[in-house]
Formats: sequence, C-alpha cells, structure tokens
Amino acid sequence: MGTNLRSIAGFLLVTALLLAGCGRAQPTPDLAATERAVESRATLSAGTLPSRTPSPTLSPVPTETPTATDTPTPQPTDTAIVILPTSGAVETPTATLTATSTPQLRRTSTRTPTPSATPTPTETPVPEPRIAFASNRDGNFEIYVMNEDGSELTRLTFDSGEDGSPAWSPDGTRIAFESNRAGQYDIYVMNADGTGLTRLTDSVGNDMYPTWSPDGTRIAFASGRDGNWEIYVMNAGGGGLANLTNNAAEDYSPAWSPDGAHIAFDSNRTGDYDIYVMNIDGTNPVNMTNHPDWDVHPSWSSDGGHIAFATDRDGDWEIYAMLSDASKLGRLTDHPGEDDHPTWAVDDARVAFATNRDEPDPDNCGSSCNYEIYFVYTVGGVVRMTNNPAQDLDPAWWP
Repeated sequence: MGTNLRSIAGFLLVTALLLAGCGRAQPTPDLAATERAVESRATLSAGTLPSRTPSPTLSPVPTETPTATDTPTPQPTDTAIVILPTSGAVETPTATLTATSTPQLRRTSTRTPTPSATPTPTETPVPEPRIAFASNRDGNFEIYVMNEDGSELTRLTFDSGEDGSPAWSPDGTRIAFESNRAGQYDIYVMNADGTGLTRLTDSVGNDMYPTWSPDGTRIAFASGRDGNWEIYVMNAGGGGLANLTNNAAEDYSPAWSPDGAHIAFDSNRTGDYDIYVMNIDGTNPVNMTNHPDWDVHPSWSSDGGHIAFATDRDGDWEIYAMLSDASKLGRLTDHPGEDDHPTWAVDDARVAFATNRDEPDPDNCGSSCNYEIYFVYTVGGVVRMTNNPAQDLDPAWWP
C-alpha cells in the first residue's frame, strides 16, 4: 500500500514516532505507555483514513438543500466478488398432524347469516431509510443525515469539536455519537433532528464508538479510561457503567447483535486484530476470524446471520462478510481503494461503507483524500451515495 496512514473511521490512532501523513487523528488513552498508537496498528502496508483536523469555530448554517451532487450514482460492479455466504438451503418444517376426536353432528340453523363487513387492515407506514455519517464538508467533522437516495441532506451538529461515529437508537428517534468538544472524546446523544443534546460520559480517558442494545436501554462503547482500550456498557441515559472486557490488549469497535445476546468487537489480543464475539456480560469471548492480517469494524446484519467487517488481508482494505458462526466467509468489495466501516441495510441485501476509491491514487493522496459513502449489493455491484470533495465517513444505516 502507499505511505498514507489509515485510521479506520474513528478506530486507528496515529503514532508520532513511526507515522506521518494523512492519518485521521484519534485520541489516545491517558497513559502514554499504553497509547493505542504504540500498538503499531497503522504500520501495516494499508494506509489510514483522513485526519479529523480541528478547524475554526463555524457559525450554524441552515439545513442544506439536497443537490444532485449527492444523488447515488451507479458504479461498475467490483471485480472478482465472492457472493455473500449463506448457510445453505432453508428446510421447510413439516407439519405434524395431531389426532382429534371425531366431531359430533349438530343441527344447524336454516337462516342465512348476514355477512359482516370485512375490516380493512391498517397499513403500518414503512420508515424512510436514513443514513447518518460524519463529514468535514463544512470545515470540521460534524454529524449529517440523509435519505438512502442522497436526498434531504441535513446537518445535525454545529460545534468546533470533532463529531463522529453516529449510531442510531433502535427506534430511530435518537443518535449517539462521539465528540471531543469538551477536550477528550466522550459519548453524546441527541434527538434524530439534532435537538436535545446530552453528554453521557465525562471521563479523563476517551470514550468512542457507541452501539445501542436492541431494546434501546443500554449503550456499549470503547474506552481508554483504564489506560488501554476496553469495551464498556452503560445505561442509555448514562450511569450503570461496567467494563466488559478487562483485558490487557486493545478492544475496540463494539457492535451489539440484533438478538441482544452478544457483542462483536475487534481486538489485538493475539497480536493482530481479529473479530471477536462475547456474551453481553463479557464472558466467553471467541475469536471469529483468527487471521494473521487485520480484521476490524464488525457490523451485524439485521437478521443476525452475518457479520461484515473491514480487512486488509488482500493487501488493501476491503469489506468481507461471514456467517455469524464464522463457518463461511465471502468478499464483498474488490477495489484498489480503501473500503472501510461497513453498515447493513435493513433488507440485508446491501452494505454501506466509506471509501476513497474515487481518488486517482488512493494510496498516496495524503490529507486531500476524498472519501465517499457507497453501498454494495451482497450479490455484486456498487452505488455511490454521496458526491462531495470533502471526507464522508462512519456511515450508519437506519432502520
């Protein structure tokens, strides 16, 4: 890969001794000896995502009017795609008949009943799918939302700090995110329209990468408050804090399973970064990928059957997906650009991700790297969702 550093969308921290270039700066835990940077994660051949460089305070601007530039653009199908793995044919259950007593004949009325009106079923409105993401298109990284067709682009946060890693609540009414507006990174939550901002954590360490429990009552996140990165969980309103991992290695990027029983995360406890799955109380962590290259940023499909993740096992960063029991693996993207931070659509037929594939030289574009939000069909073919010269990162799909 090129010499530009790549931080995986709020995930890779840049070491000052070994690295320089376009790396998206990430906070480190408090103790220098255990900084995420010295884990040398960014020293692989793969580059880093762009830096969230602090910029002057911006005055609030009105909601953007959607323009044609953010309309999804069909792109050529990625080459040599391996189709998303499946668990095989679905068996149709065979109904078992239970013997019943012979019904007795009864004299029936000769009157013709008056037909009753058939009630008209009430249709449940289907929510418009939305994408939340972080972008520095207005000078520094803020949280934006848009429809999945790129329309109704709306900026939700207005702060000179860096906001990133948005995560929708299960009911779509709130968005949790990370922000360093108070100095270190903390977890905040706001209404889906940007109102009602609440700070949930206030630690001397950095708290990042929130993910909601399916019932909306708890939020898991990565924290450096203990000197190395661990997975914590708290109540959705703050408080009730618990360390789930308690491991000397770096544990990051939690993702709560749709059934609420497990949390996926990535960890370098075997030397390289792999995808792990543990119970929600932190017990029984299992290495799901166990590969010598890096596998990061897990994301569950809405039915819980698959886990997508980013990996550099092919020499650059691509999106893969595996069955949730890790028995089968498939490659979803195949492009010389950097594809990162997957998030599933509710139909489980598409996976959105951030990528710099539109750069003429994605490995060496430095701090000017342009990142866009794309999605890939699990059967092949990609569509660009944003089209802006800035950096659009950290996509999160809802519902």
